[in-house]
Amino acid sequence: MNKKLLGLAAAVLTTGLLLAGCAGGPGTPGTSNSAASLRVVGQPFTTEPYGVGLPLDSPYCAQVTQAIKDMISDGTWKAKLDAELQGVSFTPNPSKNPPSDFTPCAAAGNAALVTPGKLTIGIKFDQPHLGYKDGDTYTGFDVDVATYIAGKLGFSPDQIVWKEAVSSQRETLLQNHQVDMILATYSITADRQKKVAFAGPYFVAGQDLLVRSNETAITGPNSLDGKKLCSVSGSTSAQYIQKNYASQVQLVQVQTYSECVTSLLAGRVDAVTTDDIILAGLAAAAAGNS
Repeated sequence: MNKKLLGLAAAVLTTGLLLAGCAGGPGTPGTSNSAASLRVVGQPFTTEPYGVGLPLDSPYCAQVTQAIKDMISDGTWKAKLDAELQGVSFTPNPSKNPPSDFTPCAAAGNAALVTPGKLTIGIKFDQPHLGYKDGDTYTGFDVDVATYIAGKLGFSPDQIVWKEAVSSQRETLLQNHQVDMILATYSITADRQKKVAFAGPYFVAGQDLLVRSNETAITGPNSLDGKKLCSVSGSTSAQYIQKNYASQVQLVQVQTYSECVTSLLAGRVDAVTTDDIILAGLAAAAAGNS
């Protein structure tokens, strides 16, 4: 875990912020005192299997799935996840993790690498503990898994090209062969499987809500009618809540989750929704920015 993320985790502990369903410490939205001002509601209401996205004609699907199995069996999966979540009060669903039910792969295709001799991998650049870019350094669990997979495919770390893959662009990047694979908190869904292939999953998350610590009215997705809910373009999480829990929720969509957090801290939206592990990292980052 890099020094910046360790600092974020330390800020969580010293300011009294507790994630995954516990009340946070004091904080005033919309002011510079953002420490301990966010909390995860702590009632996940979906299952989100994170897969490795691949072009439909990728030759690597079966090999990637086997690499994930190897990572789990040799203990690297747990060691990397524990390191990334050190100091953060969040426990992944133990009944789902590590994954044991893997998506079948179609026959291997013949797609060429984006860059000969290199493996181009799409990740998020703004998700602490998952996919995070700090200068020329890339950290997070998605990066750890991607690096392990690349090694199993015969690519050293200096043969990896990291490319940003925001949610709304993931299918396009794969379909246009701008990346060889994507590890970017990319949930496996039936609709997406019509456009891209998936190996894995390598982690199973659950959708949840991030709110200000002094928020008492929002207790779950069915309490969001009339509230402003932020998510990113290309994600299905906000629409899922509107369809299944709160038809009168007001959806706000932006390009990155960091924009959602900024709006939440400023009081422009009432909640942010995505997967619980993403929200845990965002809350830790917000606490560290005080």
